[in-house]
Amino acid sequence: MTVYGKAKRAKKNSKKKVVVTCIILLIMFLAIGYIIYSTRFWEMKDNQNQTDSETVEPEQNDTPVEETPTVEEPKDEIVDTSDIPATMGNYKVLGQLVIDKIDVKKNILSVSENASLALSVAHFYPPNLGVNESGNFCIDGHNWKGMLKRLSEIQVGDTFYLINRETKTKVNYEIYNIYTCVPEDLSCLDQNHDGKREVTLITCNPGGLTRLICKARET
Repeated sequence: MTVYGKAKRAKKNSKKKVVVTCIILLIMFLAIGYIIYSTRFWEMKDNQNQTDSETVEPEQNDTPVEETPTVEEPKDEIVDTSDIPATMGNYKVLGQLVIDKIDVKKNILSVSENASLALSVAHFYPPNLGVNESGNFCIDGHNWKGMLKRLSEIQVGDTFYLINRETKTKVNYEIYNIYTCVPEDLSCLDQNHDGKREVTLITCNPGGLTRLICKARET
């Protein structure tokens, strides 16, 4: 082969190498570009999915929720009961009735009968209700001087209070009704109090043929 032929062949081979090299470089460039594109695509996809999951609103429950009414616990005043005796005669002392307007300060005895009413006022009804508990706490007493003789001076809107000797609690009550009835009328003892605390004061009118009733609710 002549020198010219060898040179021509070498030039041809050189061109082939250049073409092959270019093809290889192009393939590598495309591969790198594809890898970069794929990586960015999946990163964007993950970010989008995360954003969507964060912005999903919780399901709305159209069922109305009933609110539980708040029941306020009574805030009774704590007082010293060391001056209230545990007993009077043969009777347990439950507490004390204080009506400042008519200068009444009497211990409340546990049983209402002739002997106890000769000593003080007494718990008349209902038998299992304690002083300042929810219900209609009925107290009776004689229309005697030093007892409930001046109860007729009480008016609607006047106040008094009861003290529970054991719990050392004081509750204020306000008169809302005053009336006279015959002894056979026991409606004043009704326990329709709607869960509130009430007090009914009972004494005789002069002559003893009728009863004076004073009804009060806690203030």
